[in-house]
Amino acid sequence: MSSAQPRYPVSLRVALSSGEGTFAGEVADTFKNGAVISAELEIPDGDRPAPLEAKVVHVASSSMEARRSTSKGGFGAQFTRIEEPARDRMQRYIESIEHASKIPVKLLIVARDLLYESGWTQLTERDPQGSYCLTGALSHAAGQDRQSYRNALLSLGPRLGVPGCRFGGFACHCAALRWNDAEGRTRRHVVAKLDEVIELALGKTAASA
Repeated sequence: MSSAQPRYPVSLRVALSSGEGTFAGEVADTFKNGAVISAELEIPDGDRPAPLEAKVVHVASSSMEARRSTSKGGFGAQFTRIEEPARDRMQRYIESIEHASKIPVKLLIVARDLLYESGWTQLTERDPQGSYCLTGALSHAAGQDRQSYRNALLSLGPRLGVPGCRFGGFACHCAALRWNDAEGRTRRHVVAKLDEVIELALGKTAASA
């Protein structure tokens, strides 16, 4: 899936339906990769839920074992049909989150999904198989927007448990590289850290609402 595709937080309330049935609320481990779902997405702007269709592109386990090393279960989906007014509402919602929290939420979501879809690696920005390290995924998600890339590093850095660069602090990628390349690190750890910062941004926005 191209990083140009719109990606949004899945922590919004949804009503979902597919060939397997209809579901509401928070959904985890319900759908399989490739499933096409219809949904009504409750965007917290006071307007009615927005109808859409999406294809499930990855599923995160919510098993007890997985919860010990990664974030809550759930899934990533690519919109295959969404009306332009609803897309605009989602864009305004994301912008309001980023303005309130100073965290580049959409960039972090794209980076997280790249790690799910393309794989994760160490000691190189991207390996021959196409897998990304943490900073490689962030950089690819940022594209030409280097300030958003630095903001992503600043959001993650203080939560990595490693010192910042002596020259650039957490705005430099050194801390993220050391953390990504540490022995015993896994993709689950990296995805969980991204989810931690995304959830922090969403929580700050909810608290200020």
